[in-house]
Amino acid sequence: MPLHPVKQPIITYFATFVLLSLSAISSFANSDGSLNTTTADTLQVDLEEIRIEAARLTETSASAPFAASTVRISEPRRIAAPGLTLTEPLRGIPGVWVNDRNNFAVGERLSVRGMGWRAAFGVRGVNILMDGVPLTMPDGQAIMSLIDPAFIKDVEVIRGPVSGFWGNAGGGAILLSTANFRAEPFTRVRATAGSFGFNKQDLETGFNIGGNSYMLYGSRLYQDGFRDHSRFEAWRLGGNARINLDERSTLTLTGAFLESPISDNPGALTAEELADTPSAANPGSVNQNARKITRHGQFGAGYQLRFDNSELNVQSWGLARKLQNPLAFAWIQVDRLAGGFRSSYQQEMSDFTWGVGVDAAVQSDSRRNWANEGGDQGELRLDQQEDVYSLAGFSRISIPFGDFTVSGGLRFDWLDFRNNDRFMTNIDDTSGDRQFLALSPMVSLSYDFGNWLTFVNYSTGFETPTTTELVNRPDMTGGFNPDLDPERTNGFELGTRGRISSLNMTVDAAVFTMQVRDLLQQFQIEDDGRDYYQNVGSTRHSGFEVFVDWQIIPNLDLVASYGFSDFTFTSDELTQNNESLNGNRLPGIPQHRVNGAIQYRISDLLLRGEGEFSDEYFVNSINTAVNESYTVFNLNASWVDARPFNGVLVTPFVQVNNIFDASYAGSVVINGFGGRFYEPAPGRNFMAGINVTFNY
Repeated sequence: MPLHPVKQPIITYFATFVLLSLSAISSFANSDGSLNTTTADTLQVDLEEIRIEAARLTETSASAPFAASTVRISEPRRIAAPGLTLTEPLRGIPGVWVNDRNNFAVGERLSVRGMGWRAAFGVRGVNILMDGVPLTMPDGQAIMSLIDPAFIKDVEVIRGPVSGFWGNAGGGAILLSTANFRAEPFTRVRATAGSFGFNKQDLETGFNIGGNSYMLYGSRLYQDGFRDHSRFEAWRLGGNARINLDERSTLTLTGAFLESPISDNPGALTAEELADTPSAANPGSVNQNARKITRHGQFGAGYQLRFDNSELNVQSWGLARKLQNPLAFAWIQVDRLAGGFRSSYQQEMSDFTWGVGVDAAVQSDSRRNWANEGGDQGELRLDQQEDVYSLAGFSRISIPFGDFTVSGGLRFDWLDFRNNDRFMTNIDDTSGDRQFLALSPMVSLSYDFGNWLTFVNYSTGFETPTTTELVNRPDMTGGFNPDLDPERTNGFELGTRGRISSLNMTVDAAVFTMQVRDLLQQFQIEDDGRDYYQNVGSTRHSGFEVFVDWQIIPNLDLVASYGFSDFTFTSDELTQNNESLNGNRLPGIPQHRVNGAIQYRISDLLLRGEGEFSDEYFVNSINTAVNESYTVFNLNASWVDARPFNGVLVTPFVQVNNIFDASYAGSVVINGFGGRFYEPAPGRNFMAGINVTFNY
């Protein structure tokens, strides 16, 4: 089926009309002036006075003058969900596109309004933190295998450029929290099993000592996978503590650990292989025993000091990661140490609020590449030390004028990339040093209707090249490429969110456009075969997104989101296979996406149905190959209030995924070599389990 372009101005005008209409309707449809949502056993985007930590300084869902989503996952939902991939806690958040590759060796594909679309593995261009510890490193890359979705309790997302808050990789921000502090001590255990050899065991406990709160969690996961060569095993541990030092100050501690001895990489398939045998693996991946072995540990500490009209926050963090990653073309090992601190101070004055902050971080990678000889280490081909240092300062101010508020911010980032070549055999020394500077402004205007917020926002982002991209020079000389610079983004958005109390409905909608310039493009030199990079051309990301949470009647909730994405290349300079990309769509992002979930409680039986529609989309930049559209439905049922003994809650559950056995590719490899674009999703599959919670 051919893909037809939609005229972007028409969509922009229509979406703007819808947003303004929503704001006007809400001012007449509400009478209580409240932004508080009712609590339901569902994944919902709250619009109450929840503090948005992703904004760095004090900001709430009711006042933030930018597109933001805060998700609280209810306990019955967390207990009954499979807890396998990040598609679960992030499902349905507008602007966020998560593809389950069914390949734990490379992780999920994740983008925010298209930012991060070109990542071949992990996440690129988006800042991700778990319990305050960055998973996105100073070089802009994020690896998320540490995360166990079963323990994610809260999610925050800023759905636009965030370099004014977070610096590098500023295409968006996602903050995940596992902190599950309760007034009473508890312990819960859970066992789950399902198709493709899936089995998982979870343990979580929380307690209070002397007015301080503590919680620990752990899990073990194993599955054979529905594809050949796709086994995965992971042991995860974590914990959080909240210690009240006195009436004004709090210390928070967090730690997490991952041991993954098995993570096979089945690779991507061609269109013919996808149609004939979707469970097959790429023969090259099997022959070279492509896989990943990971050990990761991290720790964080935060200190908060509250005054009458001001607040000081300081966080420090550190991590160590050991990665062994045999791939088809190389046997890679990376030993990483990283750490840093963040600090901010905010003062509320009589007529305005202001704040400042300082961030610093360091990343140190010892990288070695060997030839891959059937899955074993061969001849050493690369040995280098890669270090990245970052230092930043930022400020923000917010000035109310009646129901209007003007906000502005500015951040300055300095990054230093260094590479020490320890190999230097038969090639020039590739050691080098590059420094990057970035100034990231943001400004916004919001209007508070009392029960509805409307805003217009301008923000910026940047994304530096990685050390690997810097070291590959087309002129074949040593050192870093002096001509390679960061990508830079300018974004505008008009948004509105609030609650229509008469309908028990919350709404969050935004129309946006972003221009990304100095795009980092991969290319090859004839008869060379090596990948090089250059800044060339630009892209435009324009779209519309809306989220609705509707409590239709008591015990019946509907959550739905829709996203329209018109993301295109906008420069004649961009070429592939000697063809101009100007006017082509960005690959990997559908124009239309719909997510929905309906949840109904009948006595103690909780039923939840989920549905997802993805429009077809291109998988390569020259727009010659597509991933077909698909619609998938899942059904979950749990018994939520069985209490055989005093203080004991037993919750059995079952889930059927892909009820109608649709055949589709759940993810793709952008511009995959040899037409290997497609990462198939499984057909109909099942899982069931039981959770037992002990309340003391």
